[in-house]
Amino acid sequence: MKKIKKVCLIEDDDIQVYLLRKLLQKTGRVLDIIDYRNGKAAYDAMKELVDTGEQLPELIFLDLNMPLWDGWEFLREFSKLDGFPEVNIWILTSSLSPNDYEKAEGYGLREQYISKPIEFSIMHRILDEVTG
Repeated sequence: MKKIKKVCLIEDDDIQVYLLRKLLQKTGRVLDIIDYRNGKAAYDAMKELVDTGEQLPELIFLDLNMPLWDGWEFLREFSKLDGFPEVNIWILTSSLSPNDYEKAEGYGLREQYISKPIEFSIMHRILDEVTG
């Protein structure tokens, strides 16, 4: 079974980060997990990876409601970076706003919009999609 080299969590809630880490570790399919507490910190880190020629994460779980930069601000800027099309982004949020669904569709992420908390079976399905 193919493993994912790097997964990025962009989430400001410590409990959600803890749960996502445990869930990903339990799958045994992820080698490295990095996390950022807001979109700005995540964007800066991703930009540095691009600038230094390092590989972006294969998978990003993105919360929408965060301080400093929310998920939409992160997406707006991240989508301008080289390598953006190759990254699998899943919006993982508690938002049920129809406006958020529409915005997700604008980024081609309508089918990658899921509500918290994520179930183990859904996590496996996502990992299956990412590893092909």
